[in-house]
Amino acid sequence: MENNNHGGARAGSGRKTKYENTVVMRVPEKYRDVIKALITHLDDTDYIDGHYKGTESDPVYMRSLKDKKQHITFRTEPFKNEI
Repeated sequence: MENNNHGGARAGSGRKTKYENTVVMRVPEKYRDVIKALITHLDDTDYIDGHYKGTESDPVYMRSLKDKKQHITFRTEPFKNEI
């Protein structure tokens, strides 16, 4: 029987991610857009260091698990070393 290299899984194939490690996590569907907005905010504020002030995201509308209307915002600030 010949060794055939067609088909099957191949090392290094598949979609690549821009993150070091990722995890699969089950979250309530109502929270999906808020979590995506958080990830986008963190990616967009990756440059923040001691030379930048903090920044706040645009509000994200959502409903809680008890169906209450809410606006969520995220704030990123540079880490301040404690002396």
